[in-house]
Amino acid sequence: MYSQIIVSYDIENNKHRTKLFEELKDIGLKPIQKSVFWGYVLISEKRVIKQLFKQYCNIETDRAFMINATLDKDLDNSFGYNEDDFNHPESFEII
Repeated sequence: MYSQIIVSYDIENNKHRTKLFEELKDIGLKPIQKSVFWGYVLISEKRVIKQLFKQYCNIETDRAFMINATLDKDLDNSFGYNEDDFNHPESFEII
């Protein structure tokens, strides 16, 4: 049902970068770096994120990706994060 993902992007246009940042937060993803997000999403939300890439990224200059992740289980491979940073939510809101 829900899967963990990491989203990362490099967008030159400040306005587009800010809008993508806000949209990803609205989906429920958590910023873990300036342009890197982590969180739990539905398959339908993955499709929305792909559409956001198309909307805010310039094919000539920008880069973005979304990958499956298991950060809550792979803390041994991280630095500066703890278990509380990657907790599974106790509930999900349907918007």
